[in-house]
Amino acid sequence: MPSRLTARSFTGWFMLFLSLLALGTVFFGQALWFVVPVIAGQGCISGGTCGAMAAVLGLWLQPGLLIAASVVGAMAFYGRGLAVGSRLWALFPLALLMPYLPSLFMLGNLWGVNLGSLFLFFPRWSLFELMPLMTLGVLLCFQVEYTPGFADSIARTRLYGSIPIGVIYVGSCVWVCSDLLLSLSPNLGLPVAVAQDIRDLLFFPLSVANGEVFAGLPPGGVRPDLVVPLGTVINLVAFLVLSYALALDSSGRLRRTSALVLIDLIDKNGDNRDKPMFRPGRRFDE
Repeated sequence: MPSRLTARSFTGWFMLFLSLLALGTVFFGQALWFVVPVIAGQGCISGGTCGAMAAVLGLWLQPGLLIAASVVGAMAFYGRGLAVGSRLWALFPLALLMPYLPSLFMLGNLWGVNLGSLFLFFPRWSLFELMPLMTLGVLLCFQVEYTPGFADSIARTRLYGSIPIGVIYVGSCVWVCSDLLLSLSPNLGLPVAVAQDIRDLLFFPLSVANGEVFAGLPPGGVRPDLVVPLGTVINLVAFLVLSYALALDSSGRLRRTSALVLIDLIDKNGDNRDKPMFRPGRRFDE
């Protein structure tokens, strides 16, 4: 794991994460088109041996890119989380990217072992569902720890000193990641149909397929062109309010300085003026 990352260092890690994720999803066809001729030689043409190589290589390449993106993302958010008050942000990219990896468990079928039988994965239908992760990553590319509203961690951020927008934002992040917990439902004795119903209640998405808008997923197993989960929308709204609180609200800075004011008052007390504030074996009330 990397050590504490500054905003500048995190930006490099984050760009690498985005590149690996893009190659494993949106630009996977282009990545495969580039890799196959490199391995097979310049004489490779579409179809024939090269087509078979593309099919086999794609089975390994896409999971490899997504696994690499997950690892890089977890390391980046962990290192940056040390600087913003919570290393648990490393779980955010893992929880959002794991439902992208059902192809990872297909690798077990090559040896006759179905590793995916223990899990129920709800695939991400669109990259819009990764917007909470992208927006937080962009925020962490800035020096949020020095903003007026920052109070030692994102979770402690308050709007106007009273509204716990940090807690609301963290709760919305847990919401958008909750389907990963539901993926373990077969091991917990929860029927798959019940887990699917719970997921529909938690997310209740709007989806677009073939130009039609549906409340929920399209019927008949039709793959939607766009999915807008309710949790993602609430997360993005909470993110905007959080950004406002961090950038423009000075209540976080006031809370950070309150401890310094207390120390200064103790130092002005005549009984403690010549005593060191911290020394082994000394209690605070001495």
